[in-house]
Amino acid sequence: MKPQVPAYQINKFLDNDAIIVSDTGTVTTWAARHVMIKDRMMFSASGMLATMGNGLPYAVGAAIGNPGRQVVALVGDGGFTMLMGEMATIVKYKLPVKILLFRNDVLGEIKWEQMVMNANPQFGVQLEPIDFAAYARACGAGGFTVERPQDCEDVLRQAFAHPGPALIEAIIDPNEPPMPGKIRTQMAIRFAEALAGGERDRGAIVKTVVEDFLKEHVREVV
Repeated sequence: MKPQVPAYQINKFLDNDAIIVSDTGTVTTWAARHVMIKDRMMFSASGMLATMGNGLPYAVGAAIGNPGRQVVALVGDGGFTMLMGEMATIVKYKLPVKILLFRNDVLGEIKWEQMVMNANPQFGVQLEPIDFAAYARACGAGGFTVERPQDCEDVLRQAFAHPGPALIEAIIDPNEPPMPGKIRTQMAIRFAEALAGGERDRGAIVKTVVEDFLKEHVREVV
């Protein structure tokens, strides 16, 4: 499933005064581009320091400081793994936080930075697979998993209807790049060098980039 799917579908379940927090990583891109902020919503992310794992602590603080207000956290599997214990904190204090976790089993931001900034194939960024939905249930929260885009809205509906805290584990494509608004020539050159230099997923990455390019430009023509 493309990461854009759950990031877009979650809009259907957000209150007009929801507090949305985002982890640091590629998840920040999907949240910033696809979550539609409206009315009295608030959005928080770690900007200048870009600190991984900020999502859950932000959600805890937001929920304690704003009782009765909807709090939703969009997190990556890398950041969540760093502070998994906060899931138990959320359950302990009965904070009705909803967590949308983007799982691709890789430190995505580092993977793409290695390729685009250093012209190197990804190295040392693979994560140990964890069943995060099962972990959430083990902590006493609701745990849901979605793998297919056609199921995403229904699974999100179940999770948001669940009383108390709940985590939605969205299994996403690890080869969907968070493309910048403007691609500089040097970035493209380094990206090509990384692919030519032995990038393990180069076939899937090239396929994804070409498909995304064609979809975008076909839309423009139409």
